[in-house]
Amino acid sequence: MKNKYLQILLMSLSQMSCIEVNNIITPGDRPVIEAYLAPGSTVSMKVYTEIPYTSEDSAYSKPVEGLKIKITGDDGLDVILTEKEEGTYVSTQKLGKAGTTYKMSFSHNNRTISAETTLPQAPENFKIDLTEIARIARDFSAGFTPGQGGPGGGFQQETNSTINITWDNPDNVYHFVAAQSIESNPTQILIPPPSNGNFPARPARRFNNQPVLTNSSSINGQSFEYFGRYAIILYRLNPDYAALYENTSTTSQNIATPVSTITNGLGIFTGINADTLILNVKKKQ
Repeated sequence: MKNKYLQILLMSLSQMSCIEVNNIITPGDRPVIEAYLAPGSTVSMKVYTEIPYTSEDSAYSKPVEGLKIKITGDDGLDVILTEKEEGTYVSTQKLGKAGTTYKMSFSHNNRTISAETTLPQAPENFKIDLTEIARIARDFSAGFTPGQGGPGGGFQQETNSTINITWDNPDNVYHFVAAQSIESNPTQILIPPPSNGNFPARPARRFNNQPVLTNSSSINGQSFEYFGRYAIILYRLNPDYAALYENTSTTSQNIATPVSTITNGLGIFTGINADTLILNVKKKQ
């Protein structure tokens, strides 16, 4: 899945040259990798083409096909990834426990692309102070005129809830929180007016907070777009993920090479670990 981090990364790649020490690489030659490794899980890894700054052919990255990718662990596990679909490579084997280091390698454009990562420990003492909140259903499918009966005007007022999230972080490492609707067919809280470009046709079922080095975070109750159960997920991150996130602030006025720990490649190959709690968003009567 191309998440927003990879999309921003690819935009950044279009603004840079591709010169390494003692090794000039033609723009577009380096693959862009996206892989998140978790203990006890199978591997899914995406490989895309780099978008060179000088490219006039396409503004889009393309999947890289036909690779032979191997991952080896210091626990003795050897994992061969097979191509499930264009540019997406998966394993049938599950990775080992937290603390294990895995190395990845494959050949591309006559170079060896490689990276390694260690699976982090699970988050500790993860808690949320609310397990249920109530929101008011809003149905504007019949249309409304802005300023005449819109949200907050002539309607029942909604008391906003804040979900406070805490965990232990004695090692001062990065964490981030995500919320994911886990209903098979969730009901939208706000039904937008017809043909109104200010509202998405179908809001995202998942959203994330930014990575933090603290031991707490919070979610605004109005961030939830659907009724029903949400998985509140706390991820513990390796430093390379957080560094990439911070680097996505690159603009045309502040051009910088995206952070990457991949030899002869770009992107992210990192370990993550997570814990999950459940929050219910019910309809206020």
